[in-house]
Amino acid sequence: MLRINPDHCCDLSEELEELFKALGNVNRLLLIYRMTSGEIKKVSVTEMAKMMGLTQPAASQHLKILKTAKILNSEKKGNYIYYTFNKTAMINHKEKIDFLFTCVLSKCNEDRK
Repeated sequence: MLRINPDHCCDLSEELEELFKALGNVNRLLLIYRMTSGEIKKVSVTEMAKMMGLTQPAASQHLKILKTAKILNSEKKGNYIYYTFNKTAMINHKEKIDFLFTCVLSKCNEDRK
């Protein structure tokens, strides 16, 4: 049986909430897909707005959410901020999601006994 540390669980819950919020929008999912497929390596707010048919404020908000969830890194060059995919963070997010599903499915299996 899996035991969850309540202190760790609260932190994990907040991280997963932030992650699922970031992944819960089709525009953000499409951007992640385009960046991971190699179609684009980096993107600015202006480029994202144009590419996805969004206003610049909307694109900026999407990028901010992805950066807050650590899915994207940012780097300022001149007047622009460029965003790149953070593979290491996504691997860490996957491990947390795997942990969540392991706990949930373990509990489901217990209830069936």
